[in-house]
Amino acid sequence: MGRSHRRWVALVAGILLVLTACSTGDDATGTTPAPEIPETTAPDDATTTAPEAVEDAPPTYDTWDDVVVAARGTTVNWYMWGGSDTINQNVDNDIGGPLAEQYDITLNRVPLNDTADAVNQVLDEEAAGVTSGGSADLIWINGENFRTLKEAGLLYGPWAEDLPNAILVPWGDPAIDFDFGTAVEGYESPWGHAQFVFEYNSDLVTAPPTSFEDLQEWIHANPGLFTYPAIPDFTRSVFVRHVFYWVAGGPEPFHGEFDQATFDEYAPTVWEYLNEIESDLWRDGDTYPEAPVMDDLLANQETAFNMTYAPGNASLQIRKGVYPESIRTFVMDTGTLSNNNYVAIPFNASNPAGAMVLADYILSPEFQLVIADPDRWGWEMPTDPTTWPEDAQAQLESYERGVATLSVEELTDHALPEPPVAWVTAMEEGWINNVLEQ
Repeated sequence: MGRSHRRWVALVAGILLVLTACSTGDDATGTTPAPEIPETTAPDDATTTAPEAVEDAPPTYDTWDDVVVAARGTTVNWYMWGGSDTINQNVDNDIGGPLAEQYDITLNRVPLNDTADAVNQVLDEEAAGVTSGGSADLIWINGENFRTLKEAGLLYGPWAEDLPNAILVPWGDPAIDFDFGTAVEGYESPWGHAQFVFEYNSDLVTAPPTSFEDLQEWIHANPGLFTYPAIPDFTRSVFVRHVFYWVAGGPEPFHGEFDQATFDEYAPTVWEYLNEIESDLWRDGDTYPEAPVMDDLLANQETAFNMTYAPGNASLQIRKGVYPESIRTFVMDTGTLSNNNYVAIPFNASNPAGAMVLADYILSPEFQLVIADPDRWGWEMPTDPTTWPEDAQAQLESYERGVATLSVEELTDHALPEPPVAWVTAMEEGWINNVLEQ
């Protein structure tokens, strides 16, 4: 279903409410809180059998009705990072449940240690001649992994702008249209928004250091209470990217095509800064923890800081009793990187129809209200709520920001674009060679 089929988008938009009511029930537009959904039976170690080589091309569809009909009674294999028990359970309950009830679709969540594992699976299948009947129907994907499959021509589509709920997405915004510098062009669809924040323990930190100069001074005055995870932890490698932006005076030098001379101009100062603070990091900088360990260190007050792409995480963890009441968040004066979570369909997906129905559902006001709920997911949204029905907007406005969550205005005012993938790769490899191995 590519751009050639957008002729039906106008028709779909015109009858969207009718289709939604037929397929999703009375509260599909998010006019009431999402009901409690029983857990699905998809296990955390769910797997799929490696397919045999086949030559048939994946199916395409002319209308959204065709997509919905083809998806009914099927199973969708969603390959996604499985490192968060909370996200795993939320996906099973809040996505798997409605898919089963409203569309008769079974969600098989296939957990990954690294999204690159799913990319390698697709690459291996392509090399083996598996052009349809592939293992993965949908992948939670971003940045370098998306670019790898897109440049190799191994993505199904374009399809994302043809979804009925795509009218709720602010296409045309560079933050949506580009994923770490790679043009989306309808080959992936957003489903959540992320923005980097520091979490800190206000009992240990009187005033959070909002500049890298102040942070350096704080680290030396409080040895052992700060650290950051080692690359290749992508989520937390964002800390290194922030240091690059600070050294260069902003993100501008790192946008556009990678330039070695520009990289070499700023990188030595970055390595100097990171090596200079190393001896006063947690465990004297001899080791860098994995991301889940960072969460535990802050929760147990062994360190004073954590870092995350989820601005609402601290408030949610306080409500759950994981974090102490003293945890708060802040961003640097120089800004904070933001991006979007996307899903993409491999070129050889067994069930592209089910994958598109799933992708459309997670853009719906019904589900976007769930992820925006500070007591449930606590995520930021990639959709524009001003395009929602009025009652859904009213429900969103009734939500209270968590005690540790920064205002939308502060996050928006400090948002910075991510660098293109080639820059990220150079920064990560440079850190390994010039900081970790020094």
